Amino acid sequence: MAKIPAVNAELRTEMGSRAARRVRAGGRIPAILYGHKQENLALAVNHDEVERLLTHGAHLVDLVLDGKSERALLKDVQHDFLGDGLYHIDFARVAMDEVVRVAVALDFHGTPEGVTHGGVADYHSTTIEVECLPADIPESIRVDVQHLQIGGLLHASDLIMPGGVKMAANPEEILVGVLAPRAAVEEEAPVEGEEAAEPEVIGHKKEEEEEE
Repeated sequence: MAKIPAVNAELRTEMGSRAARRVRAGGRIPAILYGHKQENLALAVNHDEVERLLTHGAHLVDLVLDGKSERALLKDVQHDFLGDGLYHIDFARVAMDEVVRVAVALDFHGTPEGVTHGGVADYHSTTIEVECLPADIPESIRVDVQHLQIGGLLHASDLIMPGGVKMAANPEEILVGVLAPRAAVEEEAPVEGEEAAEPEVIGHKKEEEEEE
């Protein structure tokens, strides 16, 4: 098991949106620690420390508060309305002998064969829910997509779970598919309500004129 990173935290004594803005302006992120039937603690953690952890796919941390360490799971990460800035973090207390449910990143490998033939890869999800002991939480789960042809789909049930890890998502959940080229789809599909034009019969008009 890799070394669990430490995150320095401090208690927040002021609540409310204005106080939270001051925390963010000081290079920290508002956070909460909960679970195990203990009191919820409002915290502030260092922005850069947490961002580095997320970049490396970390899930478990040791929160260091007033010189004491408490093991916790990065349970939920909220971003700002632009989606590129950390806004709030939820930490859940965890024991190393209890099974936890966590979202793990999917690491896609290869270019689908269908894409090389003009298809378009359609990725439905970038994470998957799993259950395991905290020590068994993988940084990511490898997903090989090179074999996918046009029209092919890869479901959650197609994934190979690491040892000690159980998939918690719906097995029928679609993770990625390869769509047919748009031009081909548009050419095959008739416009709704539009009837095919009847071919013009050459000479038909001339015959009618002669009858008159």
